Formats: sequence, structure tokens, C-alpha cells
Amino acid sequence: MTVSRIAPWRWLAALFALAVGLGGLLGVASSVSRGASLGALALMALATAGLTALGVWLAVMYWRRLDEAAREAHKWSWFWGGNIALIPLLVGFFVLVERPEFGAPLWPGLEATPGNYVVTGGLAVAFALMAGYGVAWLYWWLWKSR
Repeated sequence: MTVSRIAPWRWLAALFALAVGLGGLLGVASSVSRGASLGALALMALATAGLTALGVWLAVMYWRRLDEAAREAHKWSWFWGGNIALIPLLVGFFVLVERPEFGAPLWPGLEATPGNYVVTGGLAVAFALMAGYGVAWLYWWLWKSR
């Protein structure tokens, strides 16, 4: 009996499809509850799927054209920069859980609704990861170019 292994890219594609499916389902449920038309939902879904496919295709083309040093810089920076950038966010999370009287910060201009708190948290995570990646990427290139 031979054991066949599933290629890593297939797992990634399945995870991507699952994420898009769940995100789409939540988006549709949210929009339907607000009274959006089916046509508007279909247009949003097509635009999102098209832009996502374009982004993935461009990322794959970029990655295939990179040399080994640039690939290593990206991998190292995402691992170390991204993980280290999450530490202040985790500390802030635990402070807010233990001391709710401090009040969670909110993105400027947003009203205090549950959805806007999710948006604020998502933006905080995205910006922290990008900042950590940028600092780690710069460090990696300065360190390797000596």
C-alpha cells in the first residue's frame, strides 16, 4: 500500500477556498440582514473574487521571479517581524481583558459599535504585522549587505 501525499500548494488552495467561502458567507449574511439586494451581493462577490484572484496571481508571478536572497529576506522578515510585532498587541489584549474599565481604543472617526471594534482590531493587527515585517526586512538587508 502506498501513501500518497497531498502537495502543499493544494492545502494552501483548500485553506484559501475555505477562508473565502466563510468570509463570503458572513458577508452575505451581514448584507442580507441590512437589506442589500441580491444583485449588489453578487456584484460584490464577483469583484472580491476577481481582485483576490488577481492579487494571488501577481504574488505568484512576483515570487517566481525573485532570487534566493530576496525570497529568504521575505520569509525571515515575515516570520520574525510578524511574530515580534504581535507581542504588543497581545499585551494590549490581555490588559483590556483584565482591566475593561480602560476601554478599548477605536479607530478615529468610527462610532462605538461591535463591527467598528472588529475593524479597529483588524487594522491594528494588519498595521503591526506590516510594520514588524518592514523593520525586519530592512534589518535583514542591512545585516546581509555588510
